[in-house]
Amino acid sequence: MKTAFEKTEWSASDCDGAAHLGLLELESGEYFDVLRTGDRLVFGGPCNVCFLESGYILREPGETDDELLAELLADLEVFYRDGLRYVSRIVVNKRM
Repeated sequence: MKTAFEKTEWSASDCDGAAHLGLLELESGEYFDVLRTGDRLVFGGPCNVCFLESGYILREPGETDDELLAELLADLEVFYRDGLRYVSRIVVNKRM
């Protein structure tokens, strides 16, 4: 049985027409580019041929970009400080 803190089997998010919201920098020095799609914020980084997705956070009804970015930042800080089992909303791939 899969537990809540196991990494999810991965499929890339559809980022066609996504808006680039900027760079999100963590206290640890890690940083991620953030893209907004219709139902989520996708975080990762660009490479020479594509955007390498590290994970995403789904938007809840009525949630603003600022609120969702704050939740994303909080979960990423927890992920790097305490580990995956303590995050509440982000979904990460095996690259993380």
